[in-house]
Amino acid sequence: MNSFIRDLEKAISDEWTGYYFYKELKARTNNPLYVEFIEHAQKDEKEHYEMFQYLHYLLTGEYYEHKKEKVGFTTFKEGVLRALKDELEGAEFYRDMLLEIPNQQAYKPLFIAMTDEQEHATRFSTIYNSLR
Repeated sequence: MNSFIRDLEKAISDEWTGYYFYKELKARTNNPLYVEFIEHAQKDEKEHYEMFQYLHYLLTGEYYEHKKEKVGFTTFKEGVLRALKDELEGAEFYRDMLLEIPNQQAYKPLFIAMTDEQEHATRFSTIYNSLR
């Protein structure tokens, strides 16, 4: 269970970081489709963060205090590629966590996050491939 808690804490930090990363990324474009796709991912990241914090509370009796990290990127295209890679890694990370769930309460938030990350990767891939 300790390794699951460590992974859950990483997930909490990653989702918080993703939310603020997408806020910054969204500010770098005025393309309505890109804004829509980024806002969708940003909203989901916030929901994942809240679900994971609640799961952490259920499992440990406390919320997780994480480091507030920022994602650095220079260009919009670089940020989109970083987002794409992060979302693909996130989907795999949550898939692996699903195999280690300590109880059924952990299943739903991990499954939702895993499938959302796959959807986000598709959206960021669409953006990236349209940038020439």
